[in-house]
Amino acid sequence: MAKRSKKAKIKGSKGAIVALVVIVVVFCVAMFVVDSNPTGVEVLDNLAHTVVQTIKNLLAGTENPEPPQPTPPVNSQTYNVEQIQQEDLSIHFLQLGSDKTGDCVYIKAGETDLLIDAGAENASAPTLVAYLNQFVTDGKLEYVVATHGHEDHLGAFYSQSGRAGIFETYQTGTIIDFPLTNKTNPSDTSVVGRYYLARQGEIEQGAVHYTAAQCFNQQDGAKRVYKLSDTVELEILYNYYYFNTQSSGENDYSVCVMINQYLPGYDPSNANNEQFVNHYLFTGDLEEKGEKKMVEYYNQQGNPLPKCVLYKAGHHGSKTSSCDELMRVVQPQYVCVCCCAGTDEYTDANENQFPTQQFVDVISKYTSNVYVTTVVDDYEQGTVKPMNGDIVFACTNGNVKMYFSNNDTKLCQTDWFKQHRTCPQNWLELQSQ
Repeated sequence: MAKRSKKAKIKGSKGAIVALVVIVVVFCVAMFVVDSNPTGVEVLDNLAHTVVQTIKNLLAGTENPEPPQPTPPVNSQTYNVEQIQQEDLSIHFLQLGSDKTGDCVYIKAGETDLLIDAGAENASAPTLVAYLNQFVTDGKLEYVVATHGHEDHLGAFYSQSGRAGIFETYQTGTIIDFPLTNKTNPSDTSVVGRYYLARQGEIEQGAVHYTAAQCFNQQDGAKRVYKLSDTVELEILYNYYYFNTQSSGENDYSVCVMINQYLPGYDPSNANNEQFVNHYLFTGDLEEKGEKKMVEYYNQQGNPLPKCVLYKAGHHGSKTSSCDELMRVVQPQYVCVCCCAGTDEYTDANENQFPTQQFVDVISKYTSNVYVTTVVDDYEQGTVKPMNGDIVFACTNGNVKMYFSNNDTKLCQTDWFKQHRTCPQNWLELQSQ
């Protein structure tokens, strides 16, 4: 093993000393809290969690590795369809009409309509179609991206039980989807099988189909970058698992894309133009190992991933995604989580229900502008209600706006968060407002 430099040793020693001081101070505070407040146990639990995270960062030398930009103020607007229709670019995170978690992101750039995924299940189709009909005025989706072979991303693409799916409802121009799946030879009644059949129907009606691997490699007529409008483009990003199988499920096969928006003042002849480009990142359900490989790839190319204005939380705010290595590079200013907060659909462990405690701890280092579509209303009955509701991020001439169909309350200020999550240190002041 290579020797650590003297500077690294000193840094580690300083971290250990600071960590020791923190522990002593916390112990003194803890004694005071317990003596003066009989219900101080909950306070201590929150305090201990914050201290543990701080000590981990100090010892690892990653406390604010590169100071992120200050969280920008949110220009919150009353949800208004007519006003949203006038935006140069609008990115919509949809409620799914279901108590199940899933993804559906609609993007409108000029006259171009793009849909990324159609979850959470086939029963979501009427809800999605009703929403999309407000904005898709010509009956055509110019681009569709299906990230990977799970029902919570594919279920509403196909028709079933008398419900018209996305492919039956809209004409489709170009379909880009996952190159690989572990669901080999799926039956016609399986989720992936139904999706394949519906996709084939679109192809027979004139749609063009490419995999993300073809797009990234620019093969067979596919492109790595598609122009959506004069100022907006869709870029298919690298994913190691476009080209390599793995056995841990479908998530790492996710199609990953970046929406790039060029702002007034952008000069294509100037190499130092990054301040005139907004980047918006979508990674489907890509998990930590795939995220790290993506970061490594772009670093090795000498073209690191850029800082992003907007990030769709990976894998619904799971503990398996949005890893520190990726977040440290992209440092998102706004984060939208497509999930049903607090659902026990996948686990009974509170801290691992979407959005998870680990996700909160990581993302809080970079922004407090975190929003969630839906939340459990009644745990016994399994009913849900809007948290922020349908969330729309819009940008026209560099002016960012946020529209919410329910409210503009940040995640850390919601009742659900206060009851079910330990507030990270970076959010404590905001939560008390």
